[in-house]
Amino acid sequence: MGSASSKATRKLPKAPPAWAGARTPSAGENVPPRPAMPGASETKTEAIEQDSKDPHLLANLSKLGQVRVDHHMQAVKPAADQAQRLFQTRLRSEDEARSARPPRNHLVAASLMDLLEERKYVATPQKLEELAKQYGMDLDKLERLARYVNSVSVHPGSVKRTVNDDGTEETTMLASWVNPEIKEERPLVGSGH
Repeated sequence: MGSASSKATRKLPKAPPAWAGARTPSAGENVPPRPAMPGASETKTEAIEQDSKDPHLLANLSKLGQVRVDHHMQAVKPAADQAQRLFQTRLRSEDEARSARPPRNHLVAASLMDLLEERKYVATPQKLEELAKQYGMDLDKLERLARYVNSVSVHPGSVKRTVNDDGTEETTMLASWVNPEIKEERPLVGSGH
């Protein structure tokens, strides 16, 4: 923003600073040879012996003390193994649920959604128990599950359709959590129950 004349200009030096290249030898200089680092060897050489007598290393090692090993550690399994086990468990569960006589309290997702949808319209505890039995579910398991999972319901009167400027129609609606309205059957007065 603004004209170029109002901007600060960057000026580079004409000659390099005095400190530039102080550590790098020029082409004609002799570079002193580096002392050879002791390498790996099958036998202890004098250089290896000297290296092992480092007082700072020994002092730091003695500060650290002995290594403490936790014997209650568990083996770490790669995530791929856990994912594979998860897929196998899900596959086995789906196969059991699809069988002619699925195990109790195991349903495929579509059957579970049907059960939860039918549950919304049950009026008595007896009908709820019959519905659970029909799907091979224990009533207490169904009720525990229904606290956290439900089938999709649309809040009545919340559906709104709008047409955008480009002619596309958009529909919006509110989802709602619907529980069955179960009426407890009370014995009539004087009926003896």
